[in-house]
Amino acid sequence: MVQKAGRPPPGTPAVTRLGEEDWRIWREVRLAALADTPASFATTLEEEQATHEDGWRTMVRDAAIFVVTAGGTAVGAVAGFYRASAQERGLGAMWVAPQWRGRGVAALLATAVISWARSEGASTVGLWVSGDNARARRFYENQGFRPTGRRRPFPGDPSRIITEMSLSVICDL
Repeated sequence: MVQKAGRPPPGTPAVTRLGEEDWRIWREVRLAALADTPASFATTLEEEQATHEDGWRTMVRDAAIFVVTAGGTAVGAVAGFYRASAQERGLGAMWVAPQWRGRGVAALLATAVISWARSEGASTVGLWVSGDNARARRFYENQGFRPTGRRRPFPGDPSRIITEMSLSVICDL
């Protein structure tokens, strides 16, 4: 179940990594994210609604999908994924239910991906953020991400620009 508008449910938020058998949870949360903030994502609600079970299973199998739940309800999700470089992982598809924004859920999700990247032996985590989403950019900067200088048009809307950000995840011992 995905958190709908209104008051936050009771319970302490907890992060879980989804397995392939949890594809329905990923589908539900992803569709809720696309319905809530369609301009934040490169795919559309209609495109994702047309995805069949095998496509959802592949997404969960080929990435590290994390969901935050509170009181048994999904209130946020993020995907950690492999990038072209063997030393780099990506962070994407971040979404937090509206009534949970500003309550630490995004930080839990980012930390989950960063920890996953470290456990994979990666040296950096990269992401792309829209230039017109100042709140997201500030959040990622507060997590330690810095602009790389790379920019490109937003997929599906070349009038918008996205900026790459990166975080070193190498632990100093």
